Amino acid sequence: MLVSEVVDWRAWKPLRLEALADTPIGFGELYADAMAQADDEWEQRWRRQTGIKVMALERDVPLGIAGGFRAEDGRKVLFSVYVRPAARGRGVLEALVDRVATWAAPDALTLDVHVDNAPARSAYLRLGFVENGMITPGGGIDGRDLVGMVRPPGAPPLQGGAASR
Repeated sequence: MLVSEVVDWRAWKPLRLEALADTPIGFGELYADAMAQADDEWEQRWRRQTGIKVMALERDVPLGIAGGFRAEDGRKVLFSVYVRPAARGRGVLEALVDRVATWAAPDALTLDVHVDNAPARSAYLRLGFVENGMITPGGGIDGRDLVGMVRPPGAPPLQGGAASR
């Protein structure tokens, strides 16, 4: 498996759309809204965002995506994490999070997860994140709460040697 930085929005878009369809409560936009955006809107959004966006690939087949950005308050935030169902349980999530955590170092990596997304919350706990006591009331796409989590700086790598570039 290779985890590499995504430099073109056209590579990101198909998996982002798949993620929105797969887990509607997991992201800050709806599938229908994203589908309605013209390509020039996708490109403009891509150019405005800073940080890192990575994709896990196996023999050039995309397995998952994740990104990181610096929030206005300086926190490094993990976002848009998605692993295709057929690739789950194979270390893809760990490799993606490790790559974004490397980008975030030496800072902690934070995230917000939907209160009802139990599989994601469990996965993040397994990956060394802890709930930080921050709740965003009504912050979910459906008006439900988001739960803040943090992975402390210096947490050991999760993946034993996944290739990256």
